[in-house]
Amino acid sequence: MTRSDVTDQDLVLEVMNGSRTAARALVSRHHDSVFGLALRMLRNSEDAAEVAQDAMVKALSNIDRYDPQRPFSPWINRIARNLCIDRYRRRRPTSQLNEEITAAPVETASRFGRPADEVAHQHQINEALDHAMATLGPKYREIIELYHYKHMPYSQIAEHLDLPDGTVMNRLFRARKKLQAALLERGIRP
Repeated sequence: MTRSDVTDQDLVLEVMNGSRTAARALVSRHHDSVFGLALRMLRNSEDAAEVAQDAMVKALSNIDRYDPQRPFSPWINRIARNLCIDRYRRRRPTSQLNEEITAAPVETASRFGRPADEVAHQHQINEALDHAMATLGPKYREIIELYHYKHMPYSQIAEHLDLPDGTVMNRLFRARKKLQAALLERGIRP
């Protein structure tokens, strides 16, 4: 049996019995998704890398609190999400956007045959959207990301965030309103 055939629950049981190999396999299996979640929430790769590492360490050191009857991914993601929220509260976002997430330069986009004014307009919209997303709190930004960018249905988001479906719908509604207000403030009519 290869490591890819082993379930998360099997790895967790091995980790609980002291297996460092299983711990490395569990970290390897979930690091990218935890880092991606942290990057979407914090919008800064250095902070995301630190949160991903902290989440893995926290999960492994508290592995005895994990219920092997439940999926591991939502548990580790919840740990990462809480760490992101804590970090966000400590360092309130600045008005400057992280250079890693800004839209591609207009010159690059115009190579694909679109008129320069159309590309410039799209670039302006992308910048406004990035700025508006950066003004949202992490719980609102996360819900927009999960629904609109990852195309997750309400039920899957509810499971991922460990929230009732109604709370997911309400939070998404509020996030859209805040996003719309932020876009209108920058002169972009959604």
